[in-house]
Amino acid sequence: MQILLVLFVAMFIRARLWTVTALILLIIFGFLSLTFGMKNSLVVFLEVIVNYDKTNPEHIIFISHLARVLVAVSVGASLALAGFIMQLQYKNDLADPTLMGVSDGSALAIVIGMIFMPNLTMLGRIIFSVIGSFLAYIIISYIYKIVFLGQSRLTFPLIGIVISMLLSSMTTFLVSYYNIAQSVNSWYNSRLYRVSFSDVVYFWPILLLLIFLIVLLRKQMDIYSYGHSITTSIGMERIHWENFYSVCVVILTGVSVAIVGRIAFVGLVIPHIVKLSIGKKYAASVFFVPLTGGIFVLMSDYLSRYINYPFETPIGVVIALVGVPIFLYLIRRGATVH
Repeated sequence: MQILLVLFVAMFIRARLWTVTALILLIIFGFLSLTFGMKNSLVVFLEVIVNYDKTNPEHIIFISHLARVLVAVSVGASLALAGFIMQLQYKNDLADPTLMGVSDGSALAIVIGMIFMPNLTMLGRIIFSVIGSFLAYIIISYIYKIVFLGQSRLTFPLIGIVISMLLSSMTTFLVSYYNIAQSVNSWYNSRLYRVSFSDVVYFWPILLLLIFLIVLLRKQMDIYSYGHSITTSIGMERIHWENFYSVCVVILTGVSVAIVGRIAFVGLVIPHIVKLSIGKKYAASVFFVPLTGGIFVLMSDYLSRYINYPFETPIGVVIALVGVPIFLYLIRRGATVH
């Protein structure tokens, strides 16, 4: 009993420290991103809060930076949560929307939409993206349940990489064949300089609703993680939760890809950072995964602007510098944390 009490207190202290650290980083990098490249940034920051003038160029730039910060935090939270859920579903630490081809399914569907509907709106792009994400997820689920269930934990992610490469190759072929590279590159390369508050309007209602539902139902995650035989023996309707988690992954990934393009490794890296910091309980970690993911992408976006200023490095490059070493580390361990 005393040991359990000590473990609980230790976990509580770690969670509180992680929360404080995360909020401090969010404030610091949020402010740096908002005032990036601006003279008298603190003065402008206070002016916008006290008396915003839409005719003032500095105020307009500041608001565009604010939209960029909100979208960066949103996409980071979405992809991190999607990866967290996929690792729960497949009981595999290498499961990730980008690595497994879900993001590439979204990208392929958007490209098809651009080919047949050149004036595709953002809402239309989101719809196509979610459909593509859904179809890719069906393929992945089929392979997992029918072909590779019970195989090595490392086998399934490698097959996911093959699916991802296939979908990406199809996307590249269509882009080249129909000569729409210029239109596609404006969003596919994960540059956040083109986002606006209209993107925030699309993002936040969906993201906040899904986060609210997942957090509200978080205790079911720990039960679900015990496996099929145990959960069904205690009366859990596992198929319903399977569908719920799948819908969450599809929507979170689809909306993210539609708005900012394909960003790799967030869904792979962030859940493991949180597990190492907070612990491996899903119910406890689910609070911190979206927060950490948002901060991680926000920091990466700031660095992407700072590294080669005044030019901007694609955010995917910055994230890959962190994600690739962690990915290789997980492969070396054999992806057997569960």
